[in-house]
Amino acid sequence: MYKWCQKYCALYRMKKIITSEPDTLVEYLNKIWQYRSLIIVFAKRDLKVKYAQTWLGLGWTIVQPLTALVVYTLFFSLLMNFKSSYPYVLFVLTGIMIWGLFNYIFSQASNSLLNNQDIIRKMSFPKIILPLSKIIVALVEFGVTIILFFTALIFLYPFIKWQIIFSLFIVVNVIIFSLGLSLILSAATIKYRDLNHVVPFLVNFGIWFTPVFYPVSLIPEKWAHLIYLNPMASFVQLFRCTVLPEKFQMEMLLGIPTGLVIFTIGFFYFKSIEDSIVDSI
Repeated sequence: MYKWCQKYCALYRMKKIITSEPDTLVEYLNKIWQYRSLIIVFAKRDLKVKYAQTWLGLGWTIVQPLTALVVYTLFFSLLMNFKSSYPYVLFVLTGIMIWGLFNYIFSQASNSLLNNQDIIRKMSFPKIILPLSKIIVALVEFGVTIILFFTALIFLYPFIKWQIIFSLFIVVNVIIFSLGLSLILSAATIKYRDLNHVVPFLVNFGIWFTPVFYPVSLIPEKWAHLIYLNPMASFVQLFRCTVLPEKFQMEMLLGIPTGLVIFTIGFFYFKSIEDSIVDSI
């Protein structure tokens, strides 16, 4: 794969005059587009490495959320008086799906530079390609859990609503927010390696501030709206509103502009340190 990538990068460099000046935004986006094939190459490599020599292979993408689903359902259903027209297991599954998509992109993309130091030193390409490739892998696994969800929906609560068409929009926003956060961390850890241990540790606590396995109604009414300061709380609840009979509230939309701001900061911060990555890695 290295030889193919090197050949691909060399062919692109032949078409471009290399200067010491930083790329403009248009030039940078064009460069990413020119190297878009590498996103698929790195994604395929990650999938092969992740599931190589495993008995279940891609089946692990079902086993892992199922395990979390069983634990959360058995434990929290006993603690909470969950009153709803649909089974609690579907409530938890939607939360696990969206949180799992965010957690995979953030955890893998934020480490992508440090985990690919050899490739970065040997090849010249837009380094943002590495975190972008993690989105492909995350979507493959998310697709498997989507099948699991709709299978459970058919058997446990046959229900469909026209708002389901907006679920794709919510997934896109989760990806945008996750990628933006991971770009900030991956760029920052080039100089401050301790962040690579501290930030993911803190983010893991985020699941307790996100209504993955508990309803927002458990929070006192005067404080409930504050949970949507966490973009993931917005996305989880918005996703539920598109696939389950959940009541929509305007506060849920707060996560969308917040996610876009995080992505914008992450993208331009990453671009600003792109040329120094090779020297700092």
